[in-house]
Amino acid sequence: MKRHKSEAQKTKPLKLSDFPPPKRVSREKASDICEWLGASGRLVEEVQNYLDDLVDYVRESMSQRKTTDLKGDRDHISNARDRIIDIRKELLGMGIDGRLAVRTTAERLSDILSGDWIRHQFPNDAPSKQMLGGDRAPMRVPARVSTEADIFHSDYQFIRGRAPEILDTLLSDLETALASALISLNSQPGALGGRKALTHRHLVILNLANLWLRIGKEPVSTPGSLFAVFCEEIFKAIGWPVRGIEAAIPDALKNLRN
Repeated sequence: MKRHKSEAQKTKPLKLSDFPPPKRVSREKASDICEWLGASGRLVEEVQNYLDDLVDYVRESMSQRKTTDLKGDRDHISNARDRIIDIRKELLGMGIDGRLAVRTTAERLSDILSGDWIRHQFPNDAPSKQMLGGDRAPMRVPARVSTEADIFHSDYQFIRGRAPEILDTLLSDLETALASALISLNSQPGALGGRKALTHRHLVILNLANLWLRIGKEPVSTPGSLFAVFCEEIFKAIGWPVRGIEAAIPDALKNLRN
């Protein structure tokens, strides 16, 4: 049997676009909800203030989220990584004049690179700490203690002699760092497309469960519970869809208990 179009639409998963910036709950609506719960006096004021703060926070959070563009950020990082790869290819194509020119960067590279990085990348060639007097045997008395200036000069000489190779290695490290940044970005929910998590809905239900506790009631995830009805009433008041609330409550309560 074919379903009507309206029935098919009801079963479509909710998307972030189905949740507009929430509206504040009116004083009248908040009073009606409190009366339904048997709350009165100062508790009505507390519920109203709590809901106002929650709505304001969610609106601000949603506004900030709109200004972010995961795809655009991913493209920027990916393009930067591609350019580094292209730069490395250009450096490999240099002739003798270019290689000699790159040697003039040795002093600047010596300021940027640590001796430990140099010895890690070139363990068999870079000047070791033993050669510089840093790791002598305890009973050995050196003729002269190496100073920081000696170490810097030794590193400088090594960098100057192999500047193109060291520059390429540095760029390779930067390329790896950007690749790691891409992995981190792609691990975020919804970064690679598909249906994004309804994090703001989860946040509201979590806070409503906290409010339910403050009223003196125990939130439960049983379908049709008073807490589920309470959530639906608040969602209606702030202009959000109520479909799927009961299915989302267990995760929110789990987070609340943790």
